[in-house]
Amino acid sequence: MNPTDSRLWTPLRLTLAFVLGGIGGAALDQIHVRMGVLYYPTPLWFDQAWWVVPLFGAATVATITGARMWVDASPTMREHELLDAGSWFVAAYWASGQWQAHPIGLLVAYVIAFLVRTQHRPTWWFALALAACGLVVEATISATGAFSYIHPDVFGLPLWLPGLYLHAAPFGLAVTTKLRR
Repeated sequence: MNPTDSRLWTPLRLTLAFVLGGIGGAALDQIHVRMGVLYYPTPLWFDQAWWVVPLFGAATVATITGARMWVDASPTMREHELLDAGSWFVAAYWASGQWQAHPIGLLVAYVIAFLVRTQHRPTWWFALALAACGLVVEATISATGAFSYIHPDVFGLPLWLPGLYLHAAPFGLAVTTKLRR
């Protein structure tokens, strides 16, 4: 274990990651709600279910925790990379709402953009692992009827969704790297 791992999850950091990740994720999910990408059959507020904030909070903690094993293999992060990775992720989320009617084109664009901006193989492996886990979780929750994508392609999910997870990975790595300092 890296000696900085003991500083990664202090109670305060864990709570902040859960709360900020939950709020931030729910805010990004609003892009999908407002642009008609998905819907919740039993919304509580802002057309989202009560469990959206805790789900995104837990996903944030899981992503950062999972990123730990990949951070050691990552090159040193410069200060601006956290903002860059976050901006790419937000832009990718927006694109999924804007171009949801073009799932193949959107997936291809996501993959090309990811490969152009990320030449680091450990980041690719983390991105693939994150996408696989995220797709399983979303397909499972969607299968319960808790939410539905308006235009699903495979297993109740849109074809472009793995590409969105690809862009979440560099952001998760950047946050983890920042937390380990």
